Amino acid sequence: MQCNTPTSFAALLFDMDGLMIDTESLSANAWRDAASILGVPLPQIHIDAMVGLAMPLCLNYLITALGDEAQARELENLSRQRYHHALHQQDIPLKPGITQLLNWCVQQQIPRAVGTATQRQLADIKLGRTGLARYFEHSIAGDEVARTKPAPDVYLQAAARLQVAPENCIVLEDSCYGAQAALAANMRVVVVPDLQQPSAEIAKQALAVCQDLFAATTLLQQLLNLPR
Repeated sequence: MQCNTPTSFAALLFDMDGLMIDTESLSANAWRDAASILGVPLPQIHIDAMVGLAMPLCLNYLITALGDEAQARELENLSRQRYHHALHQQDIPLKPGITQLLNWCVQQQIPRAVGTATQRQLADIKLGRTGLARYFEHSIAGDEVARTKPAPDVYLQAAARLQVAPENCIVLEDSCYGAQAALAANMRVVVVPDLQQPSAEIAKQALAVCQDLFAATTLLQQLLNLPR
């Protein structure tokens, strides 16, 4: 675990996919299945590049990567259908350590909110089906702001809902795009990698890079009692 700037915080902001719940693997499988059905070559590098991106930005990426807008739209549409089906029909596993972390937040009465690139309808399904909704009074979805991640809008909106200054928030993120959003919001970010490790630049700017949520919880417990 790497850590800089040891000061306390007033609120915690949580990403959702890949950080609290293991949906990034469901998404990756949906992309692979759709590509296989349509006979579209989709190397892993492209799937990795879309981790943490909202679906409209994934479409833009695919149009550029594939060089065929019609093919990209067909692939995005089928992938979305298969992903939605998985969310309704399959178990959505929690990431190890998230329940313990959130229970600690409740015990310490730490203000908290969700900031996700996912659209509101899907965010509600995910938070509801996993039982995480009860931990959060506030959540900001990607279709409720002008710009989604890597822009800072979801996190700035979340901080505003909590009435906490951005510089007093710590964001927990798994993806580079999400970490960029937190940093652009003038917030500290703890990166807990999921499917991919942070870039060297993100790792350098992050408050910490933790191997899992248990390590992140230990760090936050240490920081809570420090001066701001």
